[in-house]
Amino acid sequence: MDETYRWFTTADLSEYEDKYTSIVDKEVICADEDPEVAYTTAKKKHPNKEVVLWKVPRGDASVF
Repeated sequence: MDETYRWFTTADLSEYEDKYTSIVDKEVICADEDPEVAYTTAKKKHPNKEVVLWKVPRGDASVF
């Protein structure tokens, strides 16, 4: 299992519900309703790192 995915499934991201989050090194860099905004913001701040984009589910939705 990818470490970022493992972190995403266990982190408290409730403040980002129903938003796209860009994650770099297990840290949320940007959260936005527009995935392009979330990704490009993170890529500008960390141009040489991998940016992972996830949508945080609303409520108690399970991530598979």
